[in-house]
Amino acid sequence: MTRFKIAVAVVMSLSVQGLLAQTPPPQQPPPPTQQTPPPQTPSAPPAPAAQPVIPAPMVKSPLPTGRVTYRTLIEVNSELEWLAKANPARARRIELPHKSVLGQTVYGLEITHDVNVSSGKPVFLMTGLHHAREWPTVELTMEFIYDLLKNDGTDPEITGLLDQVRFIAVPVVNVDGYEMSRSLLIENKRRNCRVSAEKFITFAECANPANRGLGVDLNRNYGAFWGGSGASVSPTGDSHRGTAPFSEPEVQNIREIMSSNQVVVALSNHTPDAKVLRAPSANEEPIPADVVPYDALAQLLGGDLKWEAGPWPKIYYTASGTMEEQAYYSAGTFAFTFENAPGQRTFHPPYAFVIDQYLGTGAYPGSSARAGYMRLLRAAADTTLHSVLEVKAPAGATLTIHKSFSMDSSPLLLNDNARDTARGETLKFTQTLDATFVVPSGAKQVTWHVNPSLRPSQHAQEFLQETWAVTCSFKDKSQTVNVMVKRGETAQVDVSRCR
Repeated sequence: MTRFKIAVAVVMSLSVQGLLAQTPPPQQPPPPTQQTPPPQTPSAPPAPAAQPVIPAPMVKSPLPTGRVTYRTLIEVNSELEWLAKANPARARRIELPHKSVLGQTVYGLEITHDVNVSSGKPVFLMTGLHHAREWPTVELTMEFIYDLLKNDGTDPEITGLLDQVRFIAVPVVNVDGYEMSRSLLIENKRRNCRVSAEKFITFAECANPANRGLGVDLNRNYGAFWGGSGASVSPTGDSHRGTAPFSEPEVQNIREIMSSNQVVVALSNHTPDAKVLRAPSANEEPIPADVVPYDALAQLLGGDLKWEAGPWPKIYYTASGTMEEQAYYSAGTFAFTFENAPGQRTFHPPYAFVIDQYLGTGAYPGSSARAGYMRLLRAAADTTLHSVLEVKAPAGATLTIHKSFSMDSSPLLLNDNARDTARGETLKFTQTLDATFVVPSGAKQVTWHVNPSLRPSQHAQEFLQETWAVTCSFKDKSQTVNVMVKRGETAQVDVSRCR
């Protein structure tokens, strides 16, 4: 980083800290008024026409933070750290396990009441910026974080939902790509910095204009149905799938969040096409086994945003290796994409459109991203949309829920020629789901909100009759019980003999 970049980063960081302390930004002085020209004699030349007064720039918006400009990556990371320190009982910054291609840390934030206490709450996962140039997705995610923390304790609904749900947000999935785009080095960059599959990548190589057409589309790199329709084989393709399922560390991060938490609802924020999307996203998929409740929630979200809602191939285009596919077919998670800030012929329009999209005002009357986010938070708390385990176990015991199984890619496309119908092999990979819950002191039974054990098939409109292995470990003893539970059901589990 050059001295200039460091100086800019420090100035930006200091300005953000002022915002976070809720100090109103300084008001700019009003623009100078035009003076009335002096009277002219008939022989004098005509006075020049008065110039229009330019309105003062907006210095505060109606967003939860009052923000009026796009954040940098440094600002995002600083704010997440500050929020966690300022709200230690409600917010915890998490460091995702895999560094980016350029070696940067990816951060997220967990929000719930008693955030540091083990609990069996259902999880709502929200992500921003899989695609580097889609800057509004960072802002919308960050503003919802502030919204929850700002209104907790004063808004009865938000307060109640944070008692019931754990919210996990990753505002910038593609940290390297965001730096390239946000700094304007490669403003319209979409993919990550994997400009070569063979060697270590440097910042300079990713920023090299000669490499602007290279990289992996992170929303084509998830494992379920990887390598199928709507993803490019060629490294220069705009939707390049990568060399293998989960080849990219940024995608591995999101996979591990979903694998180690009971994520019952998930959202991937994108721009700019006015759609609420759900699985299936590729032609290779069946009709989802849960299509009735899954689509019902999609239609409610479409109503919140005044957008068309449904499966990708029907209302948008095809895409394989998406976050929705991985979430739904691995765990039965109801996962969606929002295509925000439409109609501006750019992936990051002027900031006023971010404000309008979040609130459903101005350019987007009644189309409120916030309303959609709140509906998803409510959906995470809705026990008819996931499963519940009532577990008898001794206080202090560690409960583990586990499942391991095989998943499939698509039959692999061999090239990007749309007329070539030849396909290669279907790859298999092992997927493991593990989550833990410590029984509180004095408790003999706990409630654990989980995904259904019955998993949607990747090949037919049916469920795979699988079970959760629930294990209680206490001191030197353990007990395991296999449990089958459907969506909307509550199952009784007794592992009290592990004491």
